Amino acid sequence: MIRAEDVAYHTPADVQYDWAETNYFSFVVPEANLTGWVYTIARPGIGAMVCDIEVMDRIGRITLETNYFDFQQHLPMPEKLQDYTLPNGLSVRTANEPRDYLIDYQGTDDTFFKLKFAGIMEPFDIHDPEMDPLASTDPNKSGFGSAYANHFDMTCHVTGQIRVRGKDYAVDCVTTMDHSWGPRNERGMNPMGWINGNFGTDCAFSTIWTLDQFKRGWDQFGLAHGYVLVDGEVRGLTNGRIRATSRQGPFPMGYETVLTDAQGREYSFTGTTVNQTPWACYSNIMAINTTVRWFHQGREGYGLAQENWPLDRLSGKGLA
Repeated sequence: MIRAEDVAYHTPADVQYDWAETNYFSFVVPEANLTGWVYTIARPGIGAMVCDIEVMDRIGRITLETNYFDFQQHLPMPEKLQDYTLPNGLSVRTANEPRDYLIDYQGTDDTFFKLKFAGIMEPFDIHDPEMDPLASTDPNKSGFGSAYANHFDMTCHVTGQIRVRGKDYAVDCVTTMDHSWGPRNERGMNPMGWINGNFGTDCAFSTIWTLDQFKRGWDQFGLAHGYVLVDGEVRGLTNGRIRATSRQGPFPMGYETVLTDAQGREYSFTGTTVNQTPWACYSNIMAINTTVRWFHQGREGYGLAQENWPLDRLSGKGLA
C-alpha cells in the first residue's frame, strides 16, 4: 500500500551511490500531436538529480527531431522531493498526497508548463498482493529487477497550460505517472516494457512487461504487472499478451494486446504509433518512447509505450 509519506524520499541510512528515486509525468495534446514529459532521477548517494524535459510531435528516429529538449544530468538534489525547485526552472509540489502533483516549468525558447496531475485512483503498488495479483517479494519478478524494488503507477487527470517554442496549448488529458525507489545501477538494466492506454477518467490500462528482443510476435513480451481502470474500479491483471504489430528496426509501429483481470474478464486494445523518439534516459540505454493512439470498443485513447533496450546487454548481438 502506498501512503502519503511515500511521495517523499526513501533514502536508506547506508545509501549507496546507485540508489535512485524516480518520478515520471507526461501529458498529451492529441489535436497538435504533442507529447511531453518530465522525468527526474534523484541520486542521494552522490547528491545529484537528473531532470529530463522533452516534447515530441512526430515519428522521429534521431533526437534532433524532438520538438523541445532540456536534459540535465548533474543538478543539485533538492532537500525535499515533495516540494522543490531546480536551477533548470522546474518546480514540483505535491498535494492531497499521494495523489496530486503541481508542476511548473520555466524553460528556454519561450517554453513553459503549468500543470496539475490529479490521481483518479489509489496508486497501484506492484508489490501489494491486495492490489496486484502478480505481486511478489522477489524484485527479479518486478519486470525491471531491483530498479522496481518499490514502484507504483497511477492514472491521472492532467489539466493546465503549456507553451512550446512560443505556441500555447491547453492540456486536458488522462495519462499514467509513476514513482520508483531502490537500487538502480546503470550497468545490466533489464529489457522491459512500460505501456499504458487512456480513454478517459472512466477507462484506462497500465502494464509492465518483461521483454526479450531476440524473440518475435507474442513471444517477445511477458506480463509482469498491470491493471485496468473501469468506472473507478481498479482491476489487477493476472494474464496478458502483447505484440508489436510491425517494427522499423527496433521502433514499434503499433501494438495489439489482450489483458485478463482476476475475475477472468478480457480487454482487447489495438494501437498505432503517432509520435516517437529514441530516449537516452540513462547513458547505457536506448529506450524507445512512443505515443500510441489506442482503440477499444469504438473509443479512441492515447498512451505511452516505453521499450527499454540496454546497450551494454544488447549491442554487438546482431540486433541492428
